Formats: sequence, structure tokens, C-alpha cells
Amino acid sequence: FKRLEAIGLSQYMPVVGIPRGRPHQAFYVGVSVPDVDEVQALEVFGPMWVANRHWVHELRGRVAGVVAEAAAGVVRKLGLAGARIGIEGPFMPVEAFDVLRRELPEAAFADATDLLARLRAVKTAREVNLLRQVHERAAEAIHATLKAARPGETSRQVEARLELEMAGRGLHRIFTFAGIGPSFNRFPSHRTWDPGRIMNVDTVAELEGYLSDLSRMASMGEPPVLALELFQGCLQVQRRVRDAIGPGVACREVHRLGWEAIRANRWGELGNFIAHGLGLVSNELPVFNAETDGLLEPGMVISIEAEYRHPEVGHVKLEDTVVVTPTGCEGLGDFGREWCVVAL
Repeated sequence: FKRLEAIGLSQYMPVVGIPRGRPHQAFYVGVSVPDVDEVQALEVFGPMWVANRHWVHELRGRVAGVVAEAAAGVVRKLGLAGARIGIEGPFMPVEAFDVLRRELPEAAFADATDLLARLRAVKTAREVNLLRQVHERAAEAIHATLKAARPGETSRQVEARLELEMAGRGLHRIFTFAGIGPSFNRFPSHRTWDPGRIMNVDTVAELEGYLSDLSRMASMGEPPVLALELFQGCLQVQRRVRDAIGPGVACREVHRLGWEAIRANRWGELGNFIAHGLGLVSNELPVFNAETDGLLEPGMVISIEAEYRHPEVGHVKLEDTVVVTPTGCEGLGDFGREWCVVAL
């Protein structure tokens, strides 16, 4: 169900609950019915850290509501029926929330989305290792896909090959942009990749719930000189930002330096800079803009995007991901970040 959550008129929705200060009482509510048996899934995907598990064995109504009702029952057994309960509002269906309020009338509900986002911002060593793996495999898949391309292929064919390369490395492709210059439209299409044209591949993949986010450049044969000049500008931005990243650095300063480096190029008015956090969710904390008060901490994972859109050659972009370390930062999935020339 990682790819399709809809079931009938509802959606698949497991629940995790963690009593404050009592992580040993954390509980999980899932589904164990024929054809949707999470108990069997655990045998395949490995152990779960939550030992207190509860299973819905009969789906009498809409899935999200039935699971929410079971979760409310667990809350009552824990003696927390009148507690203040934090939920992730943007990710909880209305039908599930209505059931929780009905079953726990004395509870006070609050949106804990920001709190949980802050907890996700700093990754554990295990999470960093998974993020390293997904980026390394994704980088290899992109490189193999580009090297195997042939003149006249469409960007949809490139997208399809990339999906196979990712699947062969144990990844699930979330989405892919594959833009052929000089067009700025990066949605995979029937547009053909002809000699002298550049291609930007920007893709997100997933491994055990953790995401990669990389963008790479290639050309069918030798690239236009202008495209290489723009790419050098992207490399300079990446170097400038990476050199600045480290514990205690203000996120707004990273944002400022990125834009300063973009504008240092003679094509600065055509450039764009974005930095964002990455993990279980794309574009999670930390946030980078001119107003943010955030500071970098070891274990934060950051996607750095440097790009230029020039009407003569197209969209030139380099996106890397780094993890903040005690002394600076480490690149995740840096393989193949140089310009790739596809042999004719």
C-alpha cells in the first residue's frame, strides 16, 4: 500500500501512538485480514520497533474509521481517554478524526505536525545509512540509464529505463522529470533526444520509506559550450554552499550564500537556488529562506538545487544531497554528478 492507499470509499491508515514520556507503551494498530495481512508483511520487511501491536481482523466499515476506532480502544486501555492527544492533522482523514472524537469525548486533540516534523529533522545513524544507500543506488541508476541512451530515444523511454534500473537496485521510483533542451518542459514525453541536445534528469526514489532527491545532466554527444558554462555555474554554487554547511550555521545564511553564488554567474538572472530538508518526506525540515531562524545540526539531511534556464540550451540543473556532520557535511550519492556525454 505504499503506492496506492485508496480502498473502496476510504484509505488504508495504520496508527502509531506514543504516550508522552512512556515510549515503552507505544502501540501500533494495523490490519490483518485476508489479502491485507500486515502480520505477514512484517515477516518480509523485518521487525517493528513497536512491540504493543493490535490488529483489526474484520473491516466492518470504512478502513480508516475502523482502525481509528480500534486505536481509541487502545488509548482507553492505557488510561489516557481524557488525555491531550497530538495528531498529524494534514495526514489524517476526516472520517478517522471524527471517530476518534466520538470514541474519546473527554480527550483534547491538538495538531502535532510541527512537533513531529522537528523530531524528524535530525536523523539517527540508521536513518543516515538508509539515506546514503538510497542516494548511492539512485545515482548509479541515473548514470546507467543515461549511458545506455541512444539518439532518437524519447524522454518517456529514458524514464522507463530509469524505473527498471532503480527496481533492479531495490528502489521504488516516486517520480522523474526528464527534460530535453532547449525546452523547459521536463515532463517525460514523446520528444526525442537528438545529437547535440541536453537532458536534465531529476528524480526521487524510495528505500524503506526514505527518499533520494538528485538531478543530473547529460548530452547526446558533445554538449553546447553554453550548456557547460551554465553547468560550471551550478558546480560553483554547490561548492560554495557545501563549504558553508556545518553545525550551528544559520539556515538563512545558507539561503543567502546560495543565491549570492547563483547571481555571481553572468546568467544569474536566469538562475534559481533551493535548499530543503529530506528524509521520510520530501521538503521537510530544515527550511531555508531569508526569514527562517533555524540552525543546522549534525544529522540533518539537505537537498541543494542549483539551476539555470537558458532559452538557447534548456534547463541545466545539478541537485545534490548532503548530511550535516560534526565538522561540515558529507555528500550522499555524489557518483555521476559530472556532466555525462552519451556516445553517439
